[in-house]
Amino acid sequence: MQKMMEVEGLEATSNLSLKLFMVGFLLMFAGVIVLIVSALLGGDGTVSGGAIIFVGPIPIVLGAGPYAFFAVVLVVVLTIIGFVVFFWMRGQVSKG
Repeated sequence: MQKMMEVEGLEATSNLSLKLFMVGFLLMFAGVIVLIVSALLGGDGTVSGGAIIFVGPIPIVLGAGPYAFFAVVLVVVLTIIGFVVFFWMRGQVSKG
């Protein structure tokens, strides 16, 4: 009986993981589509961007353009949210 409950918990966790993966993938796909459409419709605008690259435990923060500071801040906040969600989900899996 205990074994069956463990299997059901694992299936529910893997089902949630798959749903979160699909939502993330669809959001990235939608973002690429929005970027392509905006580039085609208004090609003479300014571009700003930011990125974080992790090399082991060391983050490398990059930014370019007139709004680079805001883009980098947004990337840092989203990265922190991503880590919080990762560790929260990891705790949920180990408790279940």
